[in-house]
Amino acid sequence: MGTALSKDGQHDYATRVMQAATRDFEGLTEPDDWSVAHQKLALAVAAPTTSPRPCTSSTSPATAGTTESPLQRVRLDIAHGHMLLSDTATREDGHLVLDQAAQVAAQYGLVHQLRSIEGIKAKSEGPTCPRQR
Repeated sequence: MGTALSKDGQHDYATRVMQAATRDFEGLTEPDDWSVAHQKLALAVAAPTTSPRPCTSSTSPATAGTTESPLQRVRLDIAHGHMLLSDTATREDGHLVLDQAAQVAAQYGLVHQLRSIEGIKAKSEGPTCPRQR
């Protein structure tokens, strides 16, 4: 539902729906679904919006568990990289994670994920989340 809302331009609503979904998947210990939800959330947050962009969850998707496929690994890395980009202190690390994800995506022909990575990186120069202490 969140993806459909985001594609329809309802980015703020899509972000709220996707944040709820990521919390639900985390509670269900579904790392594959959780990583996809984080990737979709990252794209919705990176989309143009009229209100301030919310920060993603402080829980790292890289700790969600092991993955069985390059696609799932790339999805986790996209979500993790996006989260790192949201803080100026970890922005460089975020670019490194996304660059590595792009290499794997290119190696396995994951064109959709490559476009996602490019979009997130292109929008990473926008506002960041306040640094948490």
